Amino acid sequence: TKERLVVRNFKVWELGKCSMALQQAALVKDPTVSVNRIIWSPDGTLFGVAYSRHIVQIYSYHGGDDIRQHLEIDAHVGGVNDIAFAHPNKQLCIITCGDDKTIKVWEATSGTKQFTFEGHEAPVYSVCPHYKENIQFIFSTALDGKIKAWLYDNLGSRVDYDAPGHWCTTMAYSADGSRLFSCGTSKDGESHLVEWNESEGAVKRTYQGFRKRSMGVVQFDTTRNRFLAAGDEFVIKIWDMDNTSLLTTIEADGGLPASPRIRFNKEGTLLAVSTVDNGIKVLANADGVRLLRTLENRSFDASRSASETVTKVVT
Repeated sequence: TKERLVVRNFKVWELGKCSMALQQAALVKDPTVSVNRIIWSPDGTLFGVAYSRHIVQIYSYHGGDDIRQHLEIDAHVGGVNDIAFAHPNKQLCIITCGDDKTIKVWEATSGTKQFTFEGHEAPVYSVCPHYKENIQFIFSTALDGKIKAWLYDNLGSRVDYDAPGHWCTTMAYSADGSRLFSCGTSKDGESHLVEWNESEGAVKRTYQGFRKRSMGVVQFDTTRNRFLAAGDEFVIKIWDMDNTSLLTTIEADGGLPASPRIRFNKEGTLLAVSTVDNGIKVLANADGVRLLRTLENRSFDASRSASETVTKVVT
């Protein structure tokens, strides 16, 4: 229906519990606060919001326009650059990273801090939690191009890679968790989308097709254990994971920014992309079109049922 369900302006829920650094420096001297990242928990009952000033807020979602305050965490000194959910030890946790060069792990029910990972020498740009063979770990990337991996303990990083481009980089696994990719853009605008050989810490494939000077940090996503998509040059670019040559580009009827943000749904049938007018376009393949039609029919049937109910009450 394209109906906006919820809108919330930024507001500190309990200012008294926040650090003096946040109260005095971040909110008084520079009250401008923006959203750096929003992400859903795996079961869709919670979502987390990372802000450009210290704070992470976790909301619980109960359907429709019903969202409720769940947790507010004064997580980092400076901006919170990324947030993720993970299940170490079968317990839902929130992972954050920030300008203070740290990664932190929080228990998702109480907000209790469980781990602080220190070792990066630059602000931490992104985190990517994952597990393999029952081993839980977190990849992190920093603005100096360093990629590190952490287990849920206090023994320091286990891995130290250098990301191509040595600046803003994000990481993601294929849907089945078997293949690791990263995409980043250097300060000079040179973008790199690569597949990693995890055991060797080396680049396995480098995908071709980026313009020489990307106008912003290129964002990417993976789907169906087969495709990579990235937003660059006012279009969406698609690669087959097994072929480094660009497969196709999608203009989405225009209106895209130079480096649009993109995200597939879990099934890979729908692709959301940001637009220059602060909107979102949703692209669909044949399966996605069928899904949307099913949802539209459900919405129509629900509205018709509600209308019939009202009519019966009135009569």
